Amino acid sequence: MNIIPDVPTNKGSKPELGLVENEKQEYKLIGRYLRTKGLMLFSYDSQHDRLYKVDIMIQDSVVLIPDETGQQLMAKDIGVEEASINSGHIHFEALNWRTARKRLAKFKAGKLKELTNLREVSPHGIQFY
Repeated sequence: MNIIPDVPTNKGSKPELGLVENEKQEYKLIGRYLRTKGLMLFSYDSQHDRLYKVDIMIQDSVVLIPDETGQQLMAKDIGVEEASINSGHIHFEALNWRTARKRLAKFKAGKLKELTNLREVSPHGIQFY
């Protein structure tokens, strides 16, 4: 009986590799963004000229952090926000519906170059030293 499955050794054809590369590129486009605490996430559909509020789900995760003495690890509960988005829409943050409509009106009038105000996560992380 073979418990560990055999891994195929073929690398795949060029069209298959092209599809995998396209999928990788798609994930890069979606990515992760830094959110501002207290703001709501909105989505603008330019084809139908509609504004939507994006529902955000919080998934629980636990992080171990050393205490003041550095002797023990303390468990800290951190919620990770996750949202299902439509890649054809423009996403931005606003305080409420009224400010979201105002931001959208400024964008349509040409006062704002970009509607989105989300900050991208730095690939290098935060340096404390």
